[in-house]
Amino acid sequence: MDSFEKLDRAISLKPTPEIPVYPHIVTFAGRCAGVTQEELFSSNKAWLAACDKTFERVGKPDVVFPMNPWDTAYTESMKVKIPGRDLGPDEPFQFVEEEVMQASDYDVIIEKGWSAWNTEFMKAIQSPPWHGKVGNLKVLWGFIKVGMNTGKNIKHWRKAGMPVMFHAGVAPPFDIFSLSRSLRPFYRDLFDMPEKVKKAVEVGTDAMIELGIANAKRAKGNRVALFAMRSSASFISPKLFDEISFPSIKRMVEAYHAAGIVSVLHCDGNWDLMIPRFRELPRASCVVELDGATDIRKARETLADHLCIKGDVHHALLSLGTEEEVETYCRELIELMGHEGGFILGSGCEVPTTAKVENVAAMISSARN
Repeated sequence: MDSFEKLDRAISLKPTPEIPVYPHIVTFAGRCAGVTQEELFSSNKAWLAACDKTFERVGKPDVVFPMNPWDTAYTESMKVKIPGRDLGPDEPFQFVEEEVMQASDYDVIIEKGWSAWNTEFMKAIQSPPWHGKVGNLKVLWGFIKVGMNTGKNIKHWRKAGMPVMFHAGVAPPFDIFSLSRSLRPFYRDLFDMPEKVKKAVEVGTDAMIELGIANAKRAKGNRVALFAMRSSASFISPKLFDEISFPSIKRMVEAYHAAGIVSVLHCDGNWDLMIPRFRELPRASCVVELDGATDIRKARETLADHLCIKGDVHHALLSLGTEEEVETYCRELIELMGHEGGFILGSGCEVPTTAKVENVAAMISSARN
């Protein structure tokens, strides 16, 4: 079967003799293809060329990441340091944990809406900051370019016989606030003004539902990524998750599911205490991406025959392990997860720039042997 069928069967929980493999490759393509990070960031075309060279070296995966590094950085809701501009030419880009969003911004979101707030916020996190109506146009054009590039990449990979993991990407408002406010101020907000945070999350959830559906349709696709990067037990208690974060995630997943769209839940950190709540989500409505911090075996036990799981070859194993260790881990994981459907073999979050070429190749080939 081809990669499209393998992915579809995994997501829809149908038995399959072939496990799809998805290395989440963004910046690793530069190191593997022999170009600097600055070159990798220079254009969408440069990134695609680097990815093509990378797949020639490590093997052709079944599923690919659809966004180039610049677009990934632009959409993250944080200030970012770019190679060749703020960093050395071959240093990986870095997000800056800084309190840009203010506590008063919750009122702006509640009273004026998500879009009005987000435009001003996006202007503030640029380097240097953008201002006025010209800044508004720059923000809009930035998002348009992200959509255009993603569309080009979807076509590029489809022609090569590979589906992308998602066709549009959003983040739950709770996680956006955590990034935009930075951790400590956001933690204070959760205790000092929980009701205001909840109202702002509700407004943001409506906006993310509308945006995700519109962008997926525009891309003629049926998968939307939800980057739930700070809703895990690595960051918040199960109590806060139940009260503020999960209701928003659930509403987004249910709305996408009703629109015929699969949610790709990118779950950074340890979700051991949160995974049971995912049983409340519609069956076959999600791909749950785990990065190695969550016990994938327990997650499988909990979500078996309910949701697809992707993971979880850890970045440390890809960078520091041997080819044999990677191959052994992958084969044992495939045996554990089984061929009954609901599993995608993949890297735990992004393949690091420090990963060994032979280790990434071993991960890909292990699903084929």
